Amino acid sequence: MRHGGNIVQVEREKSIGAGKILDYSANINPMGVPESFQKIIQEKYNDLCHYPDIDYHHLRFAIGHYYGIQKEDVLVGNGAAQLIFDFIRVLKPQRALILAPTFGEYERALKAFDCDVIRYYLREENSFQINIESLLESLTDSIDLIILCNPNNPTGNLISKEDLKRVVTHCEDKKIKVMIDEAFIDFVGENERSSVLKWVEQYKELIVIRAFTKYFGMPGIRLGFGVCGDKGVQEQMTDTMIPWSVNTFASFFGEVLLNDKVYVEKTKSWLKHEKPRFMVKLKEIKGMKVYPSTANFVLIKLMDSSLSIDELKEKLLERYIMIRDCSNFQGLGEQFFRIAIKDEQSNEKFIQVLSEILS
Repeated sequence: MRHGGNIVQVEREKSIGAGKILDYSANINPMGVPESFQKIIQEKYNDLCHYPDIDYHHLRFAIGHYYGIQKEDVLVGNGAAQLIFDFIRVLKPQRALILAPTFGEYERALKAFDCDVIRYYLREENSFQINIESLLESLTDSIDLIILCNPNNPTGNLISKEDLKRVVTHCEDKKIKVMIDEAFIDFVGENERSSVLKWVEQYKELIVIRAFTKYFGMPGIRLGFGVCGDKGVQEQMTDTMIPWSVNTFASFFGEVLLNDKVYVEKTKSWLKHEKPRFMVKLKEIKGMKVYPSTANFVLIKLMDSSLSIDELKEKLLERYIMIRDCSNFQGLGEQFFRIAIKDEQSNEKFIQVLSEILS
């Protein structure tokens, strides 16, 4: 499985009825689709008979207002994945450095445009934390792009702003483009202080990509945005991106950003209370190692050699629970899996079932 969340494929292959699986493989806000957005869809479904605004004026204005950036700098796309591919297509890097393990679409996008991929391996004995000194040494003149996921997927580790500034300033000096994917930054406590979105005003080599669909519980809508410090790259993106790549309903999402403060507060409250409780419960289960995480997901290593990840997946699926097997992440072995953090009731069921399997 290339990604988590492919619940339809699993239902089909295992002949499981729709809606029965508790999906811990996708890192989605358990609050679900905001009621305000559901109301917008119900009220504006007749707009489907028209093309969306090709410039997405209202959406870009809302994003700019919400994050305190210029509307003119905002590039919207069909999820963060489209923006990753489009930026790489425009940049045409020859040699790029990525972390290992990290989100697999970076390497896939780079190879699609014939770029040599250099992996910087994170060390398990350091809990997959980045050694900034070592990373800077790897950013030689032969590299023209580095991609960082912050917090990183699947490890959940966050690079501090102090360390990010060292990386970005180093790359400014060497004319190396820096793409920072902040798809999960909204799940980090004090996320406004962790983001480097506004840095594009002062760093020409910086690109920042964000996604809405995970935090706002609606991956099916596909919506992300990007900003970059290089105005030439921004103009090329504007001129060459596929028109109408954001659908009509997604184009209305700006109204949620500007007006639905309740959803954001409920999400913050859920994560503040449920995440530490869930982490404590996970660590009480014998036979596995739980890694610290700043995001809404957790990386776990299965320590019981008598049980493989494939066997664990099958046993969980028998109880209608799906996890993310991490064996296809470069830099991870076959003993790792990732789970999302959900609501308390779901998490209690997960803890009970996993404890029974590993006991």
